[in-house]
Amino acid sequence: MATSSSRVLHTGFQVSNVEHLTIRVIPDPLEGSHLAIPKNRHKPTSQSPRYVFAHVVQGNFQFYEAEDWSSDMRLAQQMGIDAFAINIGQDITNAKQLPLIFEIAEQNSFQVFLSFDMVYYGQSGSSNDIIRLIETYATRKAQFIYEDKPLVSTFSGEVPGTFLDNNPDYDSAWNSLKEKLTFPIYFLPCWTGVDPKTVSSIDGMLSWDAWCPVSSSQDHRYRDNLAAVGKQYASPLSAMFYKHLSDSNYGNYLYPTDSWFLVEKFIHLLSLKPDFIEILSWNDYGESHYLRDPRPAANLPVDSTSSKKYVNHMPHEPLLDLISYFNVWYKSGCRPLIQRSRAYVWYRPHPRSAHSKTDSLPSPAGANATEDRMYIVLLVSSGKKLQYIKIETGDRSHFADLEEYETCNSKDVILLISIPFQVGRNQKVKVYNQEKTLLGCLNGCEITSEPEVYNFNYWSGVIEF
Repeated sequence: MATSSSRVLHTGFQVSNVEHLTIRVIPDPLEGSHLAIPKNRHKPTSQSPRYVFAHVVQGNFQFYEAEDWSSDMRLAQQMGIDAFAINIGQDITNAKQLPLIFEIAEQNSFQVFLSFDMVYYGQSGSSNDIIRLIETYATRKAQFIYEDKPLVSTFSGEVPGTFLDNNPDYDSAWNSLKEKLTFPIYFLPCWTGVDPKTVSSIDGMLSWDAWCPVSSSQDHRYRDNLAAVGKQYASPLSAMFYKHLSDSNYGNYLYPTDSWFLVEKFIHLLSLKPDFIEILSWNDYGESHYLRDPRPAANLPVDSTSSKKYVNHMPHEPLLDLISYFNVWYKSGCRPLIQRSRAYVWYRPHPRSAHSKTDSLPSPAGANATEDRMYIVLLVSSGKKLQYIKIETGDRSHFADLEEYETCNSKDVILLISIPFQVGRNQKVKVYNQEKTLLGCLNGCEITSEPEVYNFNYWSGVIEF
């Protein structure tokens, strides 16, 4: 991505120095070769189709009814997602939810597959439950099929406490399980960092390393190691990670995901070309990396405090809409035409140094590594004639001329913009054409210096212009 300075005009507000405004351009690697976004489900043009999955925690949807599932599946289809990976433990609601999930998926011509949360299947005899569930559901019409086999996945299973049947030789345990099935499966476990040469039970592998910086990503190593033994790689993709549920070691922490992390990771995957991408996640509200905002029927995790305190009124569906463009790009291998010009915005609702007087928990581990910045992605279609952007944050305003980035020319442009945010209710992004006529305005949530609870979750929004 190219980076260059921008021209900033004074408009009556206090204006920050020009170097505080960062603008980057995402170049088109195949200049002049675009693929229009089809109206119906996208079909890959390459010889080896690529697929996008979304990780769905059934435990957070235990009270979902048919219309809830149908709404989610229709939205996923619109966003270019091919299947839900249904993460299940041993919840008593499995008996109701799993038949419902497969039934509604069939009604919506959508696909799903089971992903066993091995935290709940690490006891002796657990393989019997897994065999029963695979035999029951893998032959259903909605089951996702890969290489003519029903795909089955896991969360973990490679670390103590999660071994299948509590067997440290978990690879042999899975080989034994597969031999007991009445049909073959395509086994795609999430065994992060395991050398594929040492495990014969797998057909591919998913990584959970979704939040490390792109510069230190292990995706290339994972993909190459799997390819060397003829196996497929499923790369994780996530917008962020923030958990604020308890004061335990793993109850109150975050992973820094600044600098347009979601987009930068997807650009990285476009060149990597993994066989699958699994979005982490559709609905993990406790860890804040949900892309489906909670419906009334969703049950949000509770520990010593509730995740509702940092999830409610913090929409992420604009980020889901953003990656839908890149889903098409990934599956087609060609940058799509921009059909709708949009501005996506996300930021946190308070500075990293903010102090809460009412939160029962301290500020999360990792907070000092975050940046107090607002992030913007502009998808500008050819002929839109966008020239100016005005960003108001607190008592400061930034007015930039985008002409040098060719937003006024007859070509599609993708721009990444960031600016330091300021405390205050006034958080706006406005875009203008060449005549300085307002094309669209986004009003964001307030940024406060005294939050009721520490909230390092993202607020996100989108405007179409």
